[in-house]
Amino acid sequence: MKFNVRNGVIAAVFLGASVSGAALADSARTLGGIVVQSDDGNFVGSLGGRIQFDYTGILPDKGSGIDSGEEENDSGFYFRRVYITLTGKIYGWRYRIDEDLSNTSNPQAGFKYVFASYDFDQYNIVRIGQAKPWRSLDELASELDAPFMERNANSASGLFGGRQYQEGVFYRYTRPSVLTGHDHLWGGASIYSLSQAGGSTVQGVGTPTQGIGYNARLAYAPYVSDRKWLHLGANFSSDHADNGAALTVAESAWYSYKGLTQTLASQTGTLPTGVSTSAPTTANLGGGNNPSANIGQLEFAGAFNSLYLQGEFGAAKLSQGTAASKTVPNDQNVYAISGVASYYLTGESRAYDPDFATFLKPKPTHDYGAVEVALSYNFIKNRDIPAGDTTGVCKPALGTVTADITKCDVTFYTAAVNYYVNSNVQFDLDYVYGIYDIGAAGKDEPKAVNARFQINF
Repeated sequence: MKFNVRNGVIAAVFLGASVSGAALADSARTLGGIVVQSDDGNFVGSLGGRIQFDYTGILPDKGSGIDSGEEENDSGFYFRRVYITLTGKIYGWRYRIDEDLSNTSNPQAGFKYVFASYDFDQYNIVRIGQAKPWRSLDELASELDAPFMERNANSASGLFGGRQYQEGVFYRYTRPSVLTGHDHLWGGASIYSLSQAGGSTVQGVGTPTQGIGYNARLAYAPYVSDRKWLHLGANFSSDHADNGAALTVAESAWYSYKGLTQTLASQTGTLPTGVSTSAPTTANLGGGNNPSANIGQLEFAGAFNSLYLQGEFGAAKLSQGTAASKTVPNDQNVYAISGVASYYLTGESRAYDPDFATFLKPKPTHDYGAVEVALSYNFIKNRDIPAGDTTGVCKPALGTVTADITKCDVTFYTAAVNYYVNSNVQFDLDYVYGIYDIGAAGKDEPKAVNARFQINF
């Protein structure tokens, strides 16, 4: 069989099965990087990747006495992400494998997107494997396109407590021109395990499941054009832990990334009475006092020439049949508010991604590149702090609390300048000011200056 090599690079390289490119959608048009295709078109594979090399400078609040005030300044350079991405098509089935080489020596633990997908027609598509459930705008957008280096409080870094890539089945429906010639309708549903390939499990050994979740999302863009569009959406997730697993809500960007991290709500399941092992045996599967989390979100976004606006609101309710202790209520309600405004000083406009009903970065229209300035506001709060709490919900990770925790709030403001050299190379600079407020027990106000060099192909 003859192969045509596109983009001028090595033909038989990476092929054996390989798949894929740096692109984020399933469609063939997104294949990038090094692409190999058979003459009959039944086999297509491409290799892509990305490198994100970061600097972080943490400015702790030394006067707080908790968290950053008790932490050393963990500033310096590091590889945030180093992805190898394989995507491709075999007889109508598409596949994608993202492996992050930067964070682990265990290849399985580096898996991000790992799935096969099938297009039933131009509107209906299903994925099988590991992907993101259909949640918020910010969660579904690629970090390659985001105006900030960290995701907002309405993402897996906040309301979803780190539950980002999940193993399951993911269906989506996307259709343009439903009511007018310029609108777009998007819908999706998913069912998934509360686990990620290579991730740790409370069971310790055996099948790595930690419960199951269900999710649905509906989005409608009443108007979409190259430089102007408007998006409205809503999504709902219901996650149910099993056999001793925990569910959390946290502003969980690591301390070394932006100076602030805090768990706002957490409930841990319990093993059945009399069972001393966490291994998944017939003696202890099922039962226990396991928590659930129901999370709903509303989404708004729009581009108005060079101005981009985005707002998201989310509410999570963690429930447990019996409270784990007097300092952990059996119902905890957390809500989050996120807002973004960005502007392209060089005239570009953020694009709309109809495949996933979220945003994309534009291609620079000038030889010297593009410059974007952006501001964001994030607030996340647990409303159910028990009276007299000094040890349970929202306890700081470091330092000593000498008074009752009467609040559980995290706020952070971010200002960013992004320089896009071209479509594949960019430099980012973020300034973050965070506030961790636990009322009478104190307040921590760290700051951070973060920078990134990014290249993708």
